[in-house]
Amino acid sequence: MEKISMLIDQLVNVMVSFGPFGGFLLVLLESVFPFLPLGAIVGLNMLSFGNLFGFLISYIATVFGCMASFCLFRYLFRDRFIHWFSKSKQDTIKKWMDKLSNIDFNVLVVLFALPVTPAFAVNIAGGLSDISDKKYLIALMIGKPAMLLFYGYIAVSFVDSLKDPINFVKVGGLVLVAYIISKIVEKIVKVEK
Repeated sequence: MEKISMLIDQLVNVMVSFGPFGGFLLVLLESVFPFLPLGAIVGLNMLSFGNLFGFLISYIATVFGCMASFCLFRYLFRDRFIHWFSKSKQDTIKKWMDKLSNIDFNVLVVLFALPVTPAFAVNIAGGLSDISDKKYLIALMIGKPAMLLFYGYIAVSFVDSLKDPINFVKVGGLVLVAYIISKIVEKIVKVEK
């Protein structure tokens, strides 16, 4: 246990030496390279820069990274992507893209809020679909805080959180809050139009 504590202290010192830009860059890279451990990066940001500032760094970086990934697939790869598949698979992909294009705003918010949702896959699918940029961005901005708070406060590692059932209640509460906020914002901003 002491070795783990020393390792965490060393990682925090490295993060602090790079400053907030280092933490921002790591979260941004995770948006492009999903094999990086987002939970550990968010946890390190919050340990290194404080709960509020570390959270803000992670939040801004993940929103920026997810939108960059979304736009990359929307504006550069969408037309080329479908042609990589056979005609029969193209029809299946188009059906899935149609379903995603019509996804309910609140469901999209919940997808972003759940820590188990692979954001990279959602970004790619969103970019390939006809979902509006506005709807996607607002859902992303409302849903991501719940997921980041889960990673930052509940556990550095999602696997460790699975051992304590109370964490599921906390995640459920965060997802419920994101859902309620999405219902309020949906009425005010009218994102479905």
